[in-house]
Amino acid sequence: MIKDTSKKTRLSVSKLQTYLDCPRKYWYLYDVKVETPKSEGYFFGSAIHEGLENYYNKRDPLEAVKYSLFGKKTKITEKAKEGVDPYKLFSQAKRIFEVYEKKATKFQPILVEHWFDVDLENPKTKEKLPVRFVGKIDLITITGDIVDHKTTTNHTDNGFFDDENEFQSNGYAYAYFKMFNKMPHSFIFNTIIRGNTKQEPNIILKTLYPTTDNLVSFFDTCRTIQTAIEKKETSNHTNPKHCRFCPVKDICPKRT
Repeated sequence: MIKDTSKKTRLSVSKLQTYLDCPRKYWYLYDVKVETPKSEGYFFGSAIHEGLENYYNKRDPLEAVKYSLFGKKTKITEKAKEGVDPYKLFSQAKRIFEVYEKKATKFQPILVEHWFDVDLENPKTKEKLPVRFVGKIDLITITGDIVDHKTTTNHTDNGFFDDENEFQSNGYAYAYFKMFNKMPHSFIFNTIIRGNTKQEPNIILKTLYPTTDNLVSFFDTCRTIQTAIEKKETSNHTNPKHCRFCPVKDICPKRT
């Protein structure tokens, strides 16, 4: 018999991380469904992602970037905030891919921009949650490495995103484990530094090695968040640490 998974709650790394950032932010974005345009960083990052998908599928990356920046947008969440200059961003993207061709690691992919939809099950105890874990992995190599592309203005974040990055690494390692019934060799952050008028773009790699214990920790976090969501512990719970970067801070009366 084929299991009907259509009615199960679906959680992604993005949804889970949003809750960890701030439960009230989760409430705004996923319960109330407030839509906000992308910041310049996210808008540009999405365009570079599209370009990298073409690059690793042996197509012209700049054609994808151009469509991402200038193509018709039907949803608010696809658009950039007012004041973002797509022509400036396209010029930066051209510089990035000129450098990328010369300096980037020559990954050998077996899967590019691969969507997954898997059960959430404790790898050790086999406890199952009534939810599906869904998402998209940027690249999986022939040697079993998961590669995630990131775009940033600089590579010095003082460790601010370390917990978030480790959580993403563990989540995608879990998805890999469910898809292939084995652990990935590694998780690689392929970070592209945008550069500026004085410095050309650069590529920095950071490699993590998730373990089975990391997968169990990821499962436990999913269970905690799933329970909180079911109990509707979202709208009245805030995390002031993330107010500064929150896309709904202008309408949230609890912001600090």
